[in-house]
Amino acid sequence: MKKFVGNINRGRFLLGIKSALICAVAISSLVSFAEAKDQKAPKPPADPRETYTKDNWKLIWSEEFNVDGTPSRDVWHPEVGFIRNHEPQYYTNMRPENCFVKNGVLSVVARKEVFPNADYLKQKSGWKYSVKEAQYTSADIVTKRTFLYGRIEVSACMPKSHGAWPAIWTLGDSLRKPMDDPEYYNWPCCGEIDIVEIWCNNPYRVAACLHSSKIGTRIKPNEQHKVTGGGDITCKKPGMEPFNGFHTYTLDWYEDKIVMFYDGKCYAKVDLNKSNWPNGENPFRKPHFLLLNLALGGYGNKVDERSVFPMEMKVDYVRYYQKQ
Repeated sequence: MKKFVGNINRGRFLLGIKSALICAVAISSLVSFAEAKDQKAPKPPADPRETYTKDNWKLIWSEEFNVDGTPSRDVWHPEVGFIRNHEPQYYTNMRPENCFVKNGVLSVVARKEVFPNADYLKQKSGWKYSVKEAQYTSADIVTKRTFLYGRIEVSACMPKSHGAWPAIWTLGDSLRKPMDDPEYYNWPCCGEIDIVEIWCNNPYRVAACLHSSKIGTRIKPNEQHKVTGGGDITCKKPGMEPFNGFHTYTLDWYEDKIVMFYDGKCYAKVDLNKSNWPNGENPFRKPHFLLLNLALGGYGNKVDERSVFPMEMKVDYVRYYQKQ
């Protein structure tokens, strides 16, 4: 009898240990599940191209603005007149009052002044030809050469006054071809890369944008316009403001992606596949030319009593690199 009772007690003891082990395993599993649930999924590896570096970039071309006077007409071409967006400024033909180089720096200056419109009443309709005299002047110069992929870097100091609209940007070279050329495309099909534009009702905000079209219509395709990417950064830290000294604006342009940096800090990244047309073409896989201009107005940035003239955008250099 005692032996039988002993066996029962030993069985109960072993059963208790087994139950305890089962509970411990169950609790451990629940804790592990809870911990796994709380943990966030690991982030995919960052694209190294989104980190600014000078490694393996070879300088191909540069404009250092080392010769005083007007910018070299071998390098730059001026846009003249009322050009786009119903902007009030008249772009002059590299007039020294609006566009000059001194001490290694290009100055693009907007002024409040009366200036005759050379295109007035040239038997053409539209706002560009209906105004006899402009009330403001400025400058807009574009590169004669083109760029496709690589790095475009510009060092510039921007204006601050309300109403100023400085920009560093590109347009597809297809826009400059004759209209009967099969490679001609109007805007926005030509493609537009705004490396930086600043509406000076908020002079701290650096904005970038890509403009394209839904389809590749060659003539009058404005109704097909779409924005295919962009980004911005607000720079209020003392010394970092776009109008406080010179800062670098960098476009790194790859076949599949565009990345932009302000003083080495990424503020825009765009997947270029989003700009593909149904036929497989893409305006950002074709050559572009570069524009430097100081416009007025745009997006609540109207010229008014707060505007202080003259306004000035300064450019220290423009440099073009290719990846090695």
